[in-house]
Amino acid sequence: MKKLLSFSLAALVGIMLTNCADEAPMDTDLYPQTVYIVGAHSRIIDANLDLSYDVDTVNLSLTVSGNRPLDRDVTVTLAECPEAIENYNQREVSAQARQYRHLAEGVYTIPSNDVTVKAGQIYKTFPIYVKPAELKCDSLYMLGFRITNTSAYEATKIDTIALVNLHLVNKYSGQYYMNGVIKNVDNPDDSLVYVMPRQLVATDDGKTVRMFHYNNEWQEGANNDYRPTHTFKISIHSDNTLTLTSWDKFDLIKGGGKYYPEQKAFTIWYEYRENERTWHTRGFLYKERKNNTEQHAINDWMEEMVNWEE
Repeated sequence: MKKLLSFSLAALVGIMLTNCADEAPMDTDLYPQTVYIVGAHSRIIDANLDLSYDVDTVNLSLTVSGNRPLDRDVTVTLAECPEAIENYNQREVSAQARQYRHLAEGVYTIPSNDVTVKAGQIYKTFPIYVKPAELKCDSLYMLGFRITNTSAYEATKIDTIALVNLHLVNKYSGQYYMNGVIKNVDNPDDSLVYVMPRQLVATDDGKTVRMFHYNNEWQEGANNDYRPTHTFKISIHSDNTLTLTSWDKFDLIKGGGKYYPEQKAFTIWYEYRENERTWHTRGFLYKERKNNTEQHAINDWMEEMVNWEE
């Protein structure tokens, strides 16, 4: 009896192993296939708009979860939900802070609310065309989308809304460091070392950025807002020379310099009036480096260029 039982168990195990070998895991659905917007689980999707273009494209990605390639076309319909932006402002943003705003009509277009992920594809993009020059660099913009229909499979039950946070950029914007000196024109011995991080903000077009002068850069919730009185614009021309203009009330007298594309750095100078005195600023403005090797290289370059002509 014991021999018969042992034989039966051995046979059963053999059959199970044979079935498992015949049916590979990738041949079956290990979990239900659902349609979703890539990145929606994080709720906020950051997207850059390049001011170099009259119209730039923001792409959302639609995909179907699963361990196997799609065996059919899946058409997904998206709808805008601007109310989600208002909900986000109410729940996540202080009433005293800048509020996110929906893009105005005419600033963006959506060619179609339907997008089809073809059989065998992993994902398909949903394009949104935006006119970057219509946006202001100090405003916060969002677009909200949700899945309303699918031709096959179900849309995910959670994280159904994607909020797209739009940022203005150009090739000159980003994190920089100022390395220079500020001198009193009437008394050169009266001077300040000017070594500070500077965030250059894209504005106007593909070749203009805004820079803060010396004071701490404005941040959300700061008591002091130096944007009107301590900011100016840097425009880079085709020959890489610079034109500096006041942003608002900064008493800029004159200025100039040059951009060095291979170094991603500027030589920059400008004169301005403050407290009934004239001040002269001169130095280097270089983009943030990734590691110590790159930092040493830009330091060597600045040392070689220390006597550059204004």
